[in-house]
Amino acid sequence: MRKVLAAIDQLSIWAGKISGFIILVVSLVVVWEVITRYFLHRPTSWAAESLGLGCAIAYAIGAAWVYQVDKHVKIEILYEKATSRVRAGMDVATYFFFLLYAGMMTWAVGKVGINSLLMREGSGSPWNPPLYPVKLLFAFGFLILVLQGTAKFIRDLHFVATVRKP
Repeated sequence: MRKVLAAIDQLSIWAGKISGFIILVVSLVVVWEVITRYFLHRPTSWAAESLGLGCAIAYAIGAAWVYQVDKHVKIEILYEKATSRVRAGMDVATYFFFLLYAGMMTWAVGKVGINSLLMREGSGSPWNPPLYPVKLLFAFGFLILVLQGTAKFIRDLHFVATVRKP
């Protein structure tokens, strides 16, 4: 079981690194657009759309890594005052809500992504980039998030039951 959990962690870390690289590329596109628009007076037709698509991909595939390193947004009024075992118990209790949300999103976005692929959907703009890779990467990102959340659930359940980290 430890090998499976470690493999899920590595997949999340890999996705986080890819997400970080995408943010670097998006930042360079912003710099390029500012230079071409304001200094060369030749704005691009593709920069704004590529920024949105790049940020969407980074968000989707980076979510599992953020969850793995425990940096996601949460309300910590009670959580921060609890012992580590109680926090693990709270995470176990809320896992099913997480799974409901992330599982439904994986299914829904996967369905949208497959339909987009079958249609070879484009954005409809003058640049018209294909949208199906973005939609499929969203589904992949949510799938990794479900896997990472399940790995955390297994670790937390083990800790609550045995008071030992797996």
